[in-house]
Amino acid sequence: MPVISVITPFLNLERYLSAAIESVRAQTFIDWEMILVDDGSSDQSVEIAAAAAAEDPRIRLVRSNGRGAAAARNTGLRIGSGRFITFLDGDDLFEPKKFEKDLEAFKANPQAMLTYGPTLWWFPDDPSQNWTEQMPSESGRLHMPPKLLDKVILRQRSQVPCICAIMVRREALQSVGGFDESFRLYEDQTLLVKLLLRYPAFVADTPTSRYRQHADSTSARATASGDYDRMKPHSARINFLEWVNIYIVDSNLMTPRLDRSIRFAFARSLAPRLPATLQDRIELAAECGRQLAQRLRPRRILARALRLIRSR
Repeated sequence: MPVISVITPFLNLERYLSAAIESVRAQTFIDWEMILVDDGSSDQSVEIAAAAAAEDPRIRLVRSNGRGAAAARNTGLRIGSGRFITFLDGDDLFEPKKFEKDLEAFKANPQAMLTYGPTLWWFPDDPSQNWTEQMPSESGRLHMPPKLLDKVILRQRSQVPCICAIMVRREALQSVGGFDESFRLYEDQTLLVKLLLRYPAFVADTPTSRYRQHADSTSARATASGDYDRMKPHSARINFLEWVNIYIVDSNLMTPRLDRSIRFAFARSLAPRLPATLQDRIELAAECGRQLAQRLRPRRILARALRLIRSR
């Protein structure tokens, strides 16, 4: 059984996949396995993955069902056997000491069930645009749940970690059940919500991965189509917040603080500009929350009804 399993979904990434694989093979810590999950590629990606698997016994190629990155990652999770799990999309890179540094963080923080840190947003065609996430108020410390869910995911007062930045203990992933496959955007954050709601997390201060920026990425295409905007309100964020509310309620883990934070998150997503004062923001969040109450309640009822039907 390897210490670390790397789950790598890919779809038509022949230009980038070899570099992603080599960034894993270049790790200073060598007890790992890499699960390459093809999500229905029609280019040379499968041949590249198959050649890597033939050359290195630590690498495996499997096929998914073509239902997106979340389903592909979950396929990899069912196959991977490592004590720790990490994720690398087929167009991103790990820094050579990622595994070594992440394992050191777990050793120094035995309570931690996951660790993450900043990521380099990498523009290989224009390095002048490169920038590294900053997490000064969180880094270097262990955080008990649900602090980071509240601060990072809901209130967005710090950088949301990239999927390539996290490493998780296997038992935590088995407990929460992996990614929600109904999402094509925010699917990575569905896993973070599940984990940060329940488990302690250590935040590192050193970048261990590179998030490649290119026009064919999922986020770039969603931005171009108007479905996503990293800096502005958009419908995908509202749909995600509705899921978060239902998930926390159905998990019986809602607290007054989380409820207020969800209302605040809705307010920020629904209002183009928030008022300047803290009191105005609080009042706007409360009002938006009241307006959304009727909208959310039928969704909760429907979700519970569907679960009841499926259980019979």
